[in-house]
Amino acid sequence: MRKAHSRWRLPATSLHLAPGARAQRGVTFALVEGYAQMRAAIADRGLVDVELSPGMTVPSDLAVTLSLGSRIPVARIEAEHPGDTRITSLGTRAGRQLYRVELARLGENHLTLVQENGARTTLEFFATEPVETMIAKRGAFIAAHRHTDPATWYNGLLAEWNMQSEVLLGPDNYDRIGGWRIYEVTCDDPGLSKPAFLGAKLAEYPVQAEIDALDEYIAHFVWGGLQQTTEEPWPYGIYGILDWKRNRESEDPGPKGREHLWRTYDYPHIVVMYFGMYRAARLHPGVSTRLSADAYLERAFGTARAMFTVPDTLVGWDANNIGYYNEIVLPELIDALEAEGKDVWAGELRGFWERKVRHFVEEVEDLFVSEYAFDSTGFESTQAMARYALERPGTFAPERARAFRERQFAANLFCRGWLEPSYYYLGSDYRGQGGDAYTLTYMAQMGGWGVLDYALHDAPDPHALLRLGHASTLSSWALLNSGTPESGHGYWYPGKANDGAAGGGFEPAALGQTWLDQPHWHGSWYYSCEIDLGFCGALRAAATTLADDPLLGRIAHSGSLEEAGGSLRVVPRDGVRRRFHVRLQDAAFDLQLAPGVRFAREEAIEVVSSGTRCRVVLEHAAGPARTSLLTLGRGREQGRGLRIDGAARDLDARGRVALEIAQGTTRTVVDLAFA
Repeated sequence: MRKAHSRWRLPATSLHLAPGARAQRGVTFALVEGYAQMRAAIADRGLVDVELSPGMTVPSDLAVTLSLGSRIPVARIEAEHPGDTRITSLGTRAGRQLYRVELARLGENHLTLVQENGARTTLEFFATEPVETMIAKRGAFIAAHRHTDPATWYNGLLAEWNMQSEVLLGPDNYDRIGGWRIYEVTCDDPGLSKPAFLGAKLAEYPVQAEIDALDEYIAHFVWGGLQQTTEEPWPYGIYGILDWKRNRESEDPGPKGREHLWRTYDYPHIVVMYFGMYRAARLHPGVSTRLSADAYLERAFGTARAMFTVPDTLVGWDANNIGYYNEIVLPELIDALEAEGKDVWAGELRGFWERKVRHFVEEVEDLFVSEYAFDSTGFESTQAMARYALERPGTFAPERARAFRERQFAANLFCRGWLEPSYYYLGSDYRGQGGDAYTLTYMAQMGGWGVLDYALHDAPDPHALLRLGHASTLSSWALLNSGTPESGHGYWYPGKANDGAAGGGFEPAALGQTWLDQPHWHGSWYYSCEIDLGFCGALRAAATTLADDPLLGRIAHSGSLEEAGGSLRVVPRDGVRRRFHVRLQDAAFDLQLAPGVRFAREEAIEVVSSGTRCRVVLEHAAGPARTSLLTLGRGREQGRGLRIDGAARDLDARGRVALEIAQGTTRTVVDLAFA
């Protein structure tokens, strides 16, 4: 491994046997029921069971709360970088040792647990910049790394980047990607993940230069190139591999050439892109876009409708049979169409979506099938379908919806790391090779949204799953190559040119080949591939949760917490600052702000410990007087007796209430009281 320059850093064991000497080693097999008993078995046998928050990928503005359970106590914790690590003992809770850990050095950080019998266990953490910083850097990097030569057919392409050699890829330079995998550069999930993330990011944090870059991509690469226009035979159809130019110029007039518009997986990414641009144009005053908000919304709808119609008409590919990443936005798109008065379009898209939901709830047996016989790619979509069905008992049979919810969630957990104390396992999805290859995929965060949604709204006892859900949504941020100048601008591939670049996956093995057929040495890939799909999921999942955790105590997952008298002050540090959940012993509520408004940066959300009052400071762009929607996640039941700034208010059927934003202001203070 050393000769091959492997990045492997875990300590290895060795044993020297003299001639005639003997040694014995053994393993214990135990049959137990469920994850809780697995953890108990680990602790009972003298190993260390590890529970923590917010995860093992740890933003630098968050501290780790660490709970250790074992029959043999931990005598001390040794930090790999003691000068940059602060470890504080918090005593014991629930019969376990409790610590607070702060990591100041970006990148990998090993903590070694030394037990009283001398046994040693290494915990692998990865410290990142704050999530909000990483979101900003990724958006800026994608926008800056594009092709801008108007003489090329791929003008506007948001390009792949090799972090190792610092090379920009394109159709005239596929770099180290060969064979049929060259599609990765322009289309399919890898090529379309970048505009999807950038669109979703701009809906949250619009930056004019990035909007201009995405508009250039849409105008020059997508409309009339990658995507058929409304003047062509298959409006809104999206071309598949190897690239749209080859397909458009093919001598084959059929589905292997000029009608290669049938890969359903591609459509939701372009929907997310257009929908993000619609939100940026509609909800952020002062933003300038090439098209109107209505035009982006129309294209988002047209693309969504085409997903259900074009592939099915061309080759009989029914979009109802597989859960697609990013299609989770369809219910929000339907809501936006209704809000804009486009009821016919909303009704048509709702019909498509509800047929798919019904098919999954009532008919689908194999939740792992995808383009591969076993895959983990559906578990953001299936949780969203379960939630949609459960919220509409008049449309879907509640008992069937509940059974589907439990079955798909069990499948999500089945292929997700939970017990392993390493940043590239905890919260990661597992593919066919389990933990041996390709972890921290895009589904770590996308499926992590499903875990967090289930924990918040379905689990009778949410706390273990809240820990896992928050860890999952943070996990793949370890693949973002970002850092301060002092840290070299990134851990994996240092250098300012790579600050904001990303790896497409993590390789746990010491040596091997990535899915894209490049050699690896343990660690991040040097191409971003599909990881921006994961970052899309991370934007949707980003939330701060105040909880009374039975192992960790009162804690703010993905936030900071201060207690003063009867007041709890929580600063959201999830990166998006639009979702706040409370799961205290005697109180539970949810606040979700609409895009365009967020909880003010570094301003605490104040909650009285009884959960009956909450004060928030909101930030938003200056602009005309307008309203923004606040959703109370527990709906009408939570809304009984609601008062905002002292005035009684009623929620609509979706659990929403309008907040008034005054003209020209950038901050709004809101006091909420619950009966």
